[in-house]
Amino acid sequence: MLRRPLAGLLAASTADVATSRSDSAPAPPSTAERRPGSPNATRNFYIGLIVVCLGAGALSLLIPSTPSYDPWSWLLWAREIVHGHLVITTGGTSWKPLPMIFTIPFALFGKVAPNLWLIVARAGALGAVIMVFRIAFRLTTRVIGLFGEPGESAGRVAVIAPALVSGIIGAVALGLSASGGFLSANTLGYSEALATALLLISIDRLLDGRPRQAFAVGFLVALDRPETWLFWGLLGLWLLWKDPPSRVWVIGSAIVVLAAWFVPVKLGCGSFTCSVSRAEHPRSNSLAFASNPFEAELSQAAWPTMLLRIKVPALLLVVAVAGILATAYRRAGLAGVRTPRNRARLAVALLALGGLAWFVVIAAMTQAGFSGNNRYLVLGSALVDTCGAIAFGWAAYELAALGSRLLGSERRAGGATARGALQWGCAAVCGLVFAFGPNWVGPNLISIPRTHGSLIYQAHLREGMNALVARYGGAKKVFACGSVMTEGFQVPMAAWILGVPTTGVQAPPAAGTEPGPPPNVILQTRDTRSAALLPFLSDWPKVHYHYVGTWGPVHMFTHCSGAAA
Repeated sequence: MLRRPLAGLLAASTADVATSRSDSAPAPPSTAERRPGSPNATRNFYIGLIVVCLGAGALSLLIPSTPSYDPWSWLLWAREIVHGHLVITTGGTSWKPLPMIFTIPFALFGKVAPNLWLIVARAGALGAVIMVFRIAFRLTTRVIGLFGEPGESAGRVAVIAPALVSGIIGAVALGLSASGGFLSANTLGYSEALATALLLISIDRLLDGRPRQAFAVGFLVALDRPETWLFWGLLGLWLLWKDPPSRVWVIGSAIVVLAAWFVPVKLGCGSFTCSVSRAEHPRSNSLAFASNPFEAELSQAAWPTMLLRIKVPALLLVVAVAGILATAYRRAGLAGVRTPRNRARLAVALLALGGLAWFVVIAAMTQAGFSGNNRYLVLGSALVDTCGAIAFGWAAYELAALGSRLLGSERRAGGATARGALQWGCAAVCGLVFAFGPNWVGPNLISIPRTHGSLIYQAHLREGMNALVARYGGAKKVFACGSVMTEGFQVPMAAWILGVPTTGVQAPPAAGTEPGPPPNVILQTRDTRSAALLPFLSDWPKVHYHYVGTWGPVHMFTHCSGAAA
């Protein structure tokens, strides 16, 4: 019996089955791992991944760029921590430890800190796409036995077409799907893509039979989404049971995660529950206000997040794996289920079921009153995308095998070449079906021009506000005039530019409420190009505002008090 059943459940290569060593004694590489170009988990791969992704993130700054609402808050808090006074309110975004690991040291670099965080966030997005490709490729090779199984001829022809089409489809499905807003959200500095990349790396370590390393990477994911505690905690419990030397480390990690989430919140606002209170007051358009938030999150957000041509194959794959494993069990008991290919097939099905479980967890949180934003779903959709992509590669392999039998190429001279050609041909057909079949993939992909336009608009908000504040004479002169108000989603950005906590900048009065005292300085703008121009000057009809100027989408008005006028 394997000493490490959990790792063995996911690791289906010959080396994974033959060895059960601890992380401190890695197994010798299998034939597949020594094969040139094989995408196996190595130190060099991860170093290369980090370098390439960070480089691409840095190059992306050649396009006008800016963080969005939540990232501006993380940057503000980091600056406050560096200066020794953290202020967290229930009126902004919620505390999140993972981005703070980066933004706190970035705060030491002053005005370039926002760009440094954008590099990391965008690197995380690219890393998630690459990891989907990697895992889809690896598991497809295992599902179809591409590099052979124990006892098979070492000279068996190995072609990579089915695995390659799986990886490409998975990467496209995650990176360019319009419904989930993966690209648009993460170019603005949100952290879910970084968490997704880390989650996929954790799964990759499990595939290599390294549960300690998987738990260590999962620790970082747990610092971004508390919902992951359900899954990360299960792995931790398994380590506590099966790996006694890791118990102190596992328990210590859990304590650090809890401290990282709640201690800064207590220090910043005086209560451990400030972030929870903020999260329970979502925007008015949140599905939390639907008549049935749980059902609405699943049907209106989670289901449309993925391409139909991905989620349906993923569902069919899960059903097929259930049938294959049931048949194998009837014929040979557990020994039939534990073959390398069947273990790999089970791992793929578990990815899809894990994605579904994630959607259910987010839906339950929405039912409890949390916002249920679409970007929270990306961790689950990455798993389903991977499973659906593998279904395409597996189908290509099976179609090629069927064609080979029908043509009798197995018994002919040059049969290996013919089989290879069939696999490449069937892989191309499956790729074309994904791209051009019914419910054509084109309209379901994100519009690059529209996304680019939105990114430019958001960048101009930052540039315009900076320019107008500088034109007026700087932050000190602005506050000498009096109180400052701007459009609600630009409050953290304005606070960053003016060098104050978010409490130093007001948001417009909510619709239907009493406007309150007029602000002395208004930085008027729109959240998006189609949104209303806020704040409304008409909310204070008796006040005459002096027009300072316009830069891009930002307009500045003042009504100074006392001597500052």
